[in-house]
Amino acid sequence: MMNFYPQYPARKIYDLAGAWDFCLTDGAADPAVLPEKIDYHEKLSVPGCFDVLPRYAGRRGTAYYRTFVRTTPGAKLLMKIFGLGTWGAIFWDRQLVGIDEHPYAPVELEFAAGEGKMHELVVVIDNRFDFVRQPLVRELYDFYCYGGIYRTIELHEMPDFALDRAQVTTTDLAKGQVAVKLFVKGAADGEKLQLVCRFDDEKEKTLDVAVANGAVAFAAELADKSAWSCEKPALHTLEISCRGDELVERFGLRIVKAEKGKIFLNGKPVKLFGFNRHESHPEFGAAQPLELIVEDLDTLKDLGANFIRGSHYPQDQRFLDLCDERGLLVWEETIGWGDTIKEQSDAHFAALQLAQQKLMVKASFNHPSIILWGFLNEADSWVPESRPLFAAMADYLHQADPTRLVTYASKGGSGDLNFDLADVMSMNCYAGWYPVQEETYRPLGDLQKLLDVWLQFRRDAGFADKPYLISENGAGGIYGWRDRFHGHWSEEYQADYLAQSCDVFLHSDDFCGICFWVYADFRSYSTSRAVKRPRAFNNKGVVDEYRRPKLAYEVVKKAFHDFSGR
Repeated sequence: MMNFYPQYPARKIYDLAGAWDFCLTDGAADPAVLPEKIDYHEKLSVPGCFDVLPRYAGRRGTAYYRTFVRTTPGAKLLMKIFGLGTWGAIFWDRQLVGIDEHPYAPVELEFAAGEGKMHELVVVIDNRFDFVRQPLVRELYDFYCYGGIYRTIELHEMPDFALDRAQVTTTDLAKGQVAVKLFVKGAADGEKLQLVCRFDDEKEKTLDVAVANGAVAFAAELADKSAWSCEKPALHTLEISCRGDELVERFGLRIVKAEKGKIFLNGKPVKLFGFNRHESHPEFGAAQPLELIVEDLDTLKDLGANFIRGSHYPQDQRFLDLCDERGLLVWEETIGWGDTIKEQSDAHFAALQLAQQKLMVKASFNHPSIILWGFLNEADSWVPESRPLFAAMADYLHQADPTRLVTYASKGGSGDLNFDLADVMSMNCYAGWYPVQEETYRPLGDLQKLLDVWLQFRRDAGFADKPYLISENGAGGIYGWRDRFHGHWSEEYQADYLAQSCDVFLHSDDFCGICFWVYADFRSYSTSRAVKRPRAFNNKGVVDEYRRPKLAYEVVKKAFHDFSGR
């Protein structure tokens, strides 16, 4: 269950995946306070989501997970929580050591092991909707917010001096030149370090560097200058050792730019065609087994896709590692869905959004597959009050990582006020599914009419040189529902709709790509909002929630393969 990269070969690392003691209550008055007595009456899987199990399906409350960990007495510990939901409190030997307010995002906690060898670890998960405690998830989100520990937890015994992460940036693609920024712990500013470094299978080199602001920097030129691309996803490794600690990072050589309405990868224009994908399954919830991740990526490759949007939260690092290996381009974003000015103006919400970006960038910086950073999906972006948070989030991403493009998925249409902040204009478009006139039968003609309005807005607003991406487009189709009328919710109408979208977006120079909504059906509202979501699922997948293909699957597969094979 351990992540592939980064690796720390010299450390003692405990993978805490397994069967943990478990107790679910209706809800604690304060889930950050551990009760004196907890009735652990069963065991549940970690990773896992408790509210997909038959006996707890749909339950919201305070859950207690417990395991026991044997460590070296007095050790300095680093806990890596790779993703949980929707709020967590972590107790070590009944002492609170951290709060995790970042659903899906990787969070790190540092604390001392204390005396003795055996220790009790309790992770409290609360999946109740409470905007004051947890403003990043709400009832109206069009994806089910699961309760549980989504991904594994690692525990590192840390040396006094430690290597944290190394960010590798391509500076000259042809020459194979990179800049490396290595973050360290336990060294003072101005302190001199001697690093032993090796790229790929090259000979080791010794570098003398000085610490500044908790990091050191150096430049290098790789002997193997193979670039990362969709066709040939060449990957490189960097091994660093210093004062007894070791770090292995994996990265790719590649350059991403936006110019003249196109996205360029290594100097060549690339058209994006693929799918949005949720981490969701009826039996696993958001806790994705590696087998399911591999199956999804194999299926997306079979469809001919070259692009995946990880919607709508930071992605599993194993998924990103596999996208690196398969040459799939990725958009990764922070959690959000339809957040209004009320939410955006809340200080706690805004602070968590900005903090989550930092966690995402730190975890995912070295993945060459990621070419787009995103945030605030379908948030109110058409009113002036949206400007402060949109500007702060875009500015942070541009400063923290100028090697990637910044975007956000808008539903503001020609009224959006923040597109100047983005490198790529991204629009969610469902014309022809949600009709202008409800009485219209099979309103496929709505799509081109709306696009004409949007393209005129793009020209009038002075954004003609910005790449224009359709970040969502799709129609619902219920698996197995075949209808001679070819009406809404039938597999036939979905196939017809996506066929038209492929014709429009793949072959038009006005758009840099199309990202269909969605790859697989997923559980959505559990409230009366589900009257607009048959089965309480978002049914716009080209495969259903069990990955069974619908008629639209072969339609899109043919269009994608025909386009890429031109």
